[in-house]
Amino acid sequence: MFKRILSALSGKKSPSSQVASVTPAPEANNEPITVYDAYGREINITRSEWRDKVFLPNLQLKWNEAGEIYNLIISGLNDGFAVDLLPATERLLEIDDIPERSYTIRGIVLMKNGLLNEAEDVLRTGITKAGETATLLTNLAKVFAERGNQTRADEILWQALKTDPNLENGLLWWASVQRERGGEAGYLQALHSVAALPGSWRAKLWLARHHLEREETQAARALYVQVLTDGLYDGSSLMMISGDLGNNGQIPLILELIGPIYDEHKHDPMAGLNLLKACLELGKVDEGDALLSRMYALGLVPFKQYLDQFAQAFQEMREQAAQSMPVDPDNLKVTTLALSQPIWHYGLRNADWLFAQKPENAPKVGFFALSKIMDGSERVESQREDDLGRLSRAIPLYLAEAVHYWSDYATSCYIMIVEGGGPVVSGGENDGNALFDFVPPEMKYFVTGEIGSSGEGDAIQWQISLSLWDCSTRAKQASESGKATQAELGAMVLKLEKRLLTRIGLKREQALDTFYQHPNAEVMLVYLTELGQAFMLTLLANKHVPKSGLWGERAMLEWPLNMALHWPTVEIPKLMYFSGLGKALDYKSDVLPEYKERSMQLLREAERSNSHATRLAPLVWKIFGMSDELQAHMDAQSTDATPEYQAWLQRVSEQ
Repeated sequence: MFKRILSALSGKKSPSSQVASVTPAPEANNEPITVYDAYGREINITRSEWRDKVFLPNLQLKWNEAGEIYNLIISGLNDGFAVDLLPATERLLEIDDIPERSYTIRGIVLMKNGLLNEAEDVLRTGITKAGETATLLTNLAKVFAERGNQTRADEILWQALKTDPNLENGLLWWASVQRERGGEAGYLQALHSVAALPGSWRAKLWLARHHLEREETQAARALYVQVLTDGLYDGSSLMMISGDLGNNGQIPLILELIGPIYDEHKHDPMAGLNLLKACLELGKVDEGDALLSRMYALGLVPFKQYLDQFAQAFQEMREQAAQSMPVDPDNLKVTTLALSQPIWHYGLRNADWLFAQKPENAPKVGFFALSKIMDGSERVESQREDDLGRLSRAIPLYLAEAVHYWSDYATSCYIMIVEGGGPVVSGGENDGNALFDFVPPEMKYFVTGEIGSSGEGDAIQWQISLSLWDCSTRAKQASESGKATQAELGAMVLKLEKRLLTRIGLKREQALDTFYQHPNAEVMLVYLTELGQAFMLTLLANKHVPKSGLWGERAMLEWPLNMALHWPTVEIPKLMYFSGLGKALDYKSDVLPEYKERSMQLLREAERSNSHATRLAPLVWKIFGMSDELQAHMDAQSTDATPEYQAWLQRVSEQ
C-alpha cells in the first residue's frame, strides 16, 4: 500500500508539452468522478450527474466571487467541461481585479474550444492590461503552436522564460520541444540554458532528477541544497524533490533536506506524505506521529485516507516494538472502578436531563470484569491491550448496559485497574464468596465470569462462562456458558444476555430510553469494540492512566463516528461519538481540533433528522471553543427550561 502511495507522489516522469495548467478529462458522460463528503468518504457519481447537479449550480452560486469562479473554472477544465465554461470566463473578465488571471483563463478556455483567433485577441488584450507576464506569453505561444507556427511559438515562449524562468508549464514545454529536436542532449541543453537565466531555480530540480536517475547522488544533492538554501522554490517543489529522492532510493535525504523546512500550511501536502513515508521506512515513529498531527489539523479531506493508513502503520510499529514486561504484583496500586452508568454516558457532563433515571431505591445488579481462563503458564505482566483483554471488560460493560435499559434494576460495573498503568486482566474466575462483603448492601445480584480463546484469526474459538450470585442467600444461583467462533461471538453474547435477563427478572418490554436500540448479532463485535475503547478514554479523562500511554487515539475517537455514518438512523453511536470528544476535552487531546468540521456536519445532519444528538450541541460548541454560540444559546434559554438542563449548561460552560 505505501509503495503505491509513494509512487503516486513522485513528480512528473518527463516534461509534458501541455502549456495550460490543467489536463482535460475524457468526455464520456457516464465516466465516474470521485468526490469526498465532509467526513472524508469517497463518493462516486457520473460526470453528467456531477456537471448538472453539483458543478454548474455551484458555479452560479459563486457568480459574484472572482476567486471562487476562477477555482471552479480550473476544476471544470480538469473535469472536461470546457464547453460549459465560456460564460464563466466572460463573467470573470467583468469582475476580476487580477487581469493576468482572468485573461489567461479566458484564453485557455477559448483554446480548449478551438477558438484560436478569439484566444489570441483575449491574451493580447491581457498583455496590454497586465504587461508581458510569463503566463500570458506562454499561452499566447500555445496559440501559435496550435496553428502550426512553431517558429513564432518558440520566440514567444523563450520571451516568457526570460520573463519568468520558473514558470513550470513554460519550462516543461521548452524542454520537451528541445528533446524532440535534439534528443537527450537537446533536452539537457534546454535545461542548462534556462538554469543560466537570472533567478532561475526550477530547471535545477529537473537537472537534479537527471543526476539521480544516473545514481549521481552528490551532484543532485548539491543542486537541491543550492535551491533550498536560496529559498526561491514554490509550494509544489518539495513534492517533486521528495518524490524524486524516494523513487531513487535516497530516503534519508528526504528527512535531511525536506524535513527541516516543510511547512504544511505553505507546501504541497504530497510532500508531507512523502515525508511520512520516509519516517515509516526509517522507523522514525515519533517524527512521523508529530507530522501526522500537523497534517490532520489541516482538514484536507481527500488526503485523510492516506493519513489514516500512516497512522495505523506507525501504531503497528509501536506495538511491535513494545515488549511484555513482567511486573511485581506487590508493587502495584490496584483500584477497582465502579461505573454506575453505561460507559458512553460518561463524558457528557452528567446529562441526566437527556437520559431516564432509575429511582434511588431500585434494586441493583453488579457486573465484574471477566477473568482470563488460565492454562497454568501465564505470569503477571504489563502488555498492550489485546482482543481478549478488551472483551473481558466490554462484555460486562455491555451486559450492565443491557440490564440498565431492559430491566428495572440499577447496575454497576466493576473493573480493576493499576493506577497509572491500565486495566487488570486477572487469571481464574473471581470467587463470588469473597465479593459479598465488597458489593454495597442494596445489591441483589452480581455476575462474575471467565473468557478464553484458542486459535487465531477467523479460526479463533471463544469460550465464555458467567456465574450469577444471589446476595440475599450469599450463594451462586446459576451458571451460563457458551463457545463460539469469531463470527458467532456476537450471537453468543446476545444469548447470554437473554438468559441472564430471564434469571434476574424485572424485565422491561420497552427500553428505559425510547431512543435506545438493541444491537443485533451482526453489529455486536463493532459495538463491543466501542465499549472497550470508551472505557480506555474514560480512564484517560479521569487521570487513571497518563496521556503518554495512549495509542491509536484517532481510531478510538473515530470508531463511533464511523458507526454513526454506517447506521445513520441509530441514535447511540452519535451519543458515543460526542461522549468520546467530551472525554478528549478532559484529557486535553492534541488531536481534538481535527474533528471540528466533521462534528459540525454530524450536528447539522442530526438536526435535519430530529436526532436526540442535536441536544448535545452546547457541549460540542464547548469542545471546539465556540464560546459565542454557547453563550447565545444560554442567553436564549426561556424560564421554563428544566433545572436539570440549566444546571447541565452551567457545567458545560464552566468545564
